[in-house]
Amino acid sequence: MAKKKITAELEEAILGLPQKEKHKLLLRLINKDSLLTEQLQYKLLENTEADLRYRVQVIKDSIDATFGLPRMSLKDILAYTREKVGLINRFAKITKDKKGELELLVHLFKASQEAFAQHRATLRDFLLKTRYKQYASSKTAKMKLLLDALHEDYRIEFEEDLNQIINTLNRI
Repeated sequence: MAKKKITAELEEAILGLPQKEKHKLLLRLINKDSLLTEQLQYKLLENTEADLRYRVQVIKDSIDATFGLPRMSLKDILAYTREKVGLINRFAKITKDKKGELELLVHLFKASQEAFAQHRATLRDFLLKTRYKQYASSKTAKMKLLLDALHEDYRIEFEEDLNQIINTLNRI
């Protein structure tokens, strides 16, 4: 749905409202957008390194709990990988932390590839392997872009893991 632009007259009328009325309207609007609410929560109340590390650890624990299950099917691995990428994307939108996003993506794909190596074989494996490989390849390209955007010191930290993910993906 396309966003409607407000007219100059409406903007002027809104700015002319009493301060108390503007505050009420602003709070009502913020409450309607959960992503904006979380962004403001993080930016205004949690914007410390400890809070950022905590958010990263919560997602890592979620990934470990999901992929720690014994012998999943490829369908499950693909579904859980997509679900966790959604969590990571939300984290990135809220915190704007490129290093944390890359760290989480690397952790996710290492865990999913580990589960992939132990997966329970089914008749649809060929199709699912192809889908998994395509999805992982697109996310690997994103990880490369994130890696290139990081400072040199951080690149060294992630290059080996990323190369390992790419090599494993090429063997699938």
